[in-house]
Amino acid sequence: MTGPPGASGPASRGDYDTLIDVDAEGVDLGETDLEFHDFHTGDNVQGKIPAAGQGRLYEPPSSFENDPNRPLSIWKIQFYAQFFNVETSDVLQRCVYALYPRVSVIDTIGDNPDLYGPFWIASTVMLVLFFSSTLAGAIASHVAGIRYEYNFGLLSAAAALMYGYTFIVPIVLWGILKWYKSEHARLLECVTLYGYANTVWVPVALVSISPIEIFNFQTISNVVRWASAAVGFGISAIFLVRNLYPVLNSTEAKTSRILLVGVVLAHMALAFAVKLVFFAYSIDDNSN
Repeated sequence: MTGPPGASGPASRGDYDTLIDVDAEGVDLGETDLEFHDFHTGDNVQGKIPAAGQGRLYEPPSSFENDPNRPLSIWKIQFYAQFFNVETSDVLQRCVYALYPRVSVIDTIGDNPDLYGPFWIASTVMLVLFFSSTLAGAIASHVAGIRYEYNFGLLSAAAALMYGYTFIVPIVLWGILKWYKSEHARLLECVTLYGYANTVWVPVALVSISPIEIFNFQTISNVVRWASAAVGFGISAIFLVRNLYPVLNSTEAKTSRILLVGVVLAHMALAFAVKLVFFAYSIDDNSN
């Protein structure tokens, strides 16, 4: 008894015309109902990252980093970069105004006081004081016929004097002004003014080398040093008083006068320190 075709025995390829051998090459699939859908959008092809607001469950607000009204953190470099936002031309112009105080530098500073100039001016004065004092001491020793011994302690003294005066004194002045409720006291402006006021000590230190001492003109050399220190004090004091007076005048009349005298006396002390610590030589014993 035979069953229906295909019920037993090996099946032939023709009996299953709905099966396709996909491994065979060159097979014609014919017309099928298979369709391939493109799930990419027109704006997001080839793996591009979706634009803002597309395909995101949460869109954060505008970045706080670009918000000019947001206060900067002291732990970020941007906080300190704003104090060095000056051009070389700005620094040179302020140095010129410090050496020739015919105008108020506050008007030129405006809303852009800086720490770049004060820091490098203090560093330059420190090195120039040490160099000039060393060279002047060597000249004095040569004239006296004795061996000169380098005193590197003068470099530490110059650093303490210039950095301390440039940054500590204006901070103290600003604190006093805030104590008396001055509305115009700004710390960065005070530091800027004191920093640029020290520009004058560079030419003073160079003049104080006094090469005429080689010819044994000790008295004349000493007069030149005192005169240069006095001129430096006068120029820088005028610069400070002219620019600080509007701020000091924002306090009571008596308080402003006391503060003004204090500013002048502190600057006078700096001038004496420059002369006596770095340029007080005796040609007999070379003490300084």
